[in-house]
Amino acid sequence: MIAGLISGLITWLLAEILLNIRYRYFDLFSQPLNYLYAAIFGIILLELFVQVNKQIDRRLPWSNAPGKRWLIQTLAGIASAILLIAVIRNLLHFVFLPGKLVILEDELMLIVLIILFIMALNLAELGFFLNDRYHRSVAEMERFRKESAEYQFEMLKLQLNPHFLFNSLNTLSSLIYEDAGKAAAFIRKLSDVYRYVLDNRNKELVTLQEEEAFISSFTFLLQIRFRDMIHFNFEISQAAKSKRLAPMTLQLLVENAVKHNVVSMKKPLTIIIFANEDYLKVSNNLQVKEETGGTGVGLKNIASRYAFLTDRKVVIEKDDHHFTVKVPLIS
Repeated sequence: MIAGLISGLITWLLAEILLNIRYRYFDLFSQPLNYLYAAIFGIILLELFVQVNKQIDRRLPWSNAPGKRWLIQTLAGIASAILLIAVIRNLLHFVFLPGKLVILEDELMLIVLIILFIMALNLAELGFFLNDRYHRSVAEMERFRKESAEYQFEMLKLQLNPHFLFNSLNTLSSLIYEDAGKAAAFIRKLSDVYRYVLDNRNKELVTLQEEEAFISSFTFLLQIRFRDMIHFNFEISQAAKSKRLAPMTLQLLVENAVKHNVVSMKKPLTIIIFANEDYLKVSNNLQVKEETGGTGVGLKNIASRYAFLTDRKVVIEKDDHHFTVKVPLIS
């Protein structure tokens, strides 16, 4: 109702400005009642538009064909306005003020002005719809990308865990006959690893302190399996331990180093895990297996996951001797 009142007043004000310019008498408010009539006309016309648009919505929503919808709605609006003007004009001349019906040139100008106003109003509605659809599309795309990254990250974890479990059970089967005490410790650490996985698999972030406790159990299992063929150096500052990261990030990076590099007595693998307040760094001496160069899918999935957690990027560095991955830590 308020919108119709304002629309009617604005339309009549524009009409009076055009009439003043044409006849050069420059008196905008000489007939105040005309503004009242314009306000009433605007309210009736807008309500008519609302009812007409409801009918159009049922048959042709904006989402189906925006351009076609704008055209039909504009034509329907113009037809409704002309019909309303014709009804009022006939009532005035044949009922309230009987006389000969004469269409004045100024009245035609007013009708053109109303038509232009209707077209502009519908164009604005089209613009709002397109803008809203654009932002919805961007939000939907971001949601899809996030869900896709999360899915890939989960699949990566699920893909690694069975391999790790298989290798751990093989190690345990040999260890039981060699050293029962070490086998018991191995089972406890293996239990700690999978308890951590189960407790944190649905979390978006964990503290580095929690991840450090987990990776301590994880690397214990790897050292039992590879013995002196693998070494781990931890350099994690106290300030970094309260920072957060995606759960199992360290496992994925360590597993990546073991998977793609030679681990032997002649070529022992050294993995350095460093962290300060800004980032976590996992570095290893480079001795790539000849039979597999790796596809880099795991690292790409980690990078995609972190793209939704922070603006800072995962950095991958490689030279002739070392391979390093830097993961941003989150406050």
